[in-house]
Amino acid sequence: MKILIIGSRISNPYLGPSVVLHNTLKGFIEIQKELINNNIMVTFLSLNDNVRKKISGNIDMVGLKIYPSLTFTGEIQFTLNKPKETFDIVHSHDIYSLLPYLVSKIPTVFTLHGIFWKEKKFAKNKFLAEYTALLNTIRLRLYYNRLSKFVAISPYVIDELTLKGFNTEKVVVIENPVSSEFFEVDKKECNMILYPATLKLLKNQLGFLKAVSLIKAELKDYRIVFAGSGDMDYYLKLRDFTKKNDLNAVFLGSVPYNKMLKLFSQASLTALISFQETLPMAILEALATGTPVITSNVGGLKYLIKNSFNGFLVNPNKPNIIAEKLLILIQDRGLRIQLGRNAKKDAERFRSENIAKKLLKLYMEIQRVSLS
Repeated sequence: MKILIIGSRISNPYLGPSVVLHNTLKGFIEIQKELINNNIMVTFLSLNDNVRKKISGNIDMVGLKIYPSLTFTGEIQFTLNKPKETFDIVHSHDIYSLLPYLVSKIPTVFTLHGIFWKEKKFAKNKFLAEYTALLNTIRLRLYYNRLSKFVAISPYVIDELTLKGFNTEKVVVIENPVSSEFFEVDKKECNMILYPATLKLLKNQLGFLKAVSLIKAELKDYRIVFAGSGDMDYYLKLRDFTKKNDLNAVFLGSVPYNKMLKLFSQASLTALISFQETLPMAILEALATGTPVITSNVGGLKYLIKNSFNGFLVNPNKPNIIAEKLLILIQDRGLRIQLGRNAKKDAERFRSENIAKKLLKLYMEIQRVSLS
């Protein structure tokens, strides 16, 4: 069986979906023997990535340059430039690449990484976000019934599809994979609160800083570290708020994937108080490193975080409640350690090897159905 897996920047990941694909690749490397035993070849098609290499005897990766704007030309580009090789199953993490394979009646799987009809209201360019969300919703409705399977990264995705009137019988929940490296991180706290996220309104760094400002005296020995680049106007607003309120916060900008390991090892806790999330990699990575989290009671996070077990869920619009939970964790090291242990144990299901096994089982099931 020959499988094609499609996603962006797999060899050099940055931001959630590309990290998911990078970790998926690692997972398949870890279950190489199972691929060999079942005579399975896997090709990773990495979008906007100048790469072509043999990863192992059964795994390779090729790059494909994609030009903007995908909203209007995505299907055309994929139809003209897709690999000429024939595959038994295609699994895409990119909605624009689906059409040529569905038309060819190749068994096709799609993973949706964000609920674009929910995220659009937090975009900087409201008109463009509204228009793109509309087109992608139309795409999803046109393609959905032709898919062999739809992978939901959280039960929350099923909730949203149901509300939109989709028949969810073909949906299977397979969560995002986390690289084994994160499970091996040696925790050495250094009074640091980590906020790993792109700088933009949706991620609500400003709301978090407002909460910090309410208890800055109690946090005087802690440093707030923002890891991520993004909207310059929003960054300037965050920087000005930090200076005006004399907060101990630093903005690192873009942090390479491998450098995040050190930040998680030093973090006393991880915060992500977004207005909307499906299954953020930053939180999964925090849990895998044994770092307790404070995050929003929105979207897929409600299925991920259990209050007082592996972290705390808070209302992203209530800085006083965020501040309250921050104080609880900052002042109780024993609680942080216990929540961290629980988090690490609970996160085992996200380990890249375990997710790769679930995907392999799915592909083999699809093949059996297609051959019957």
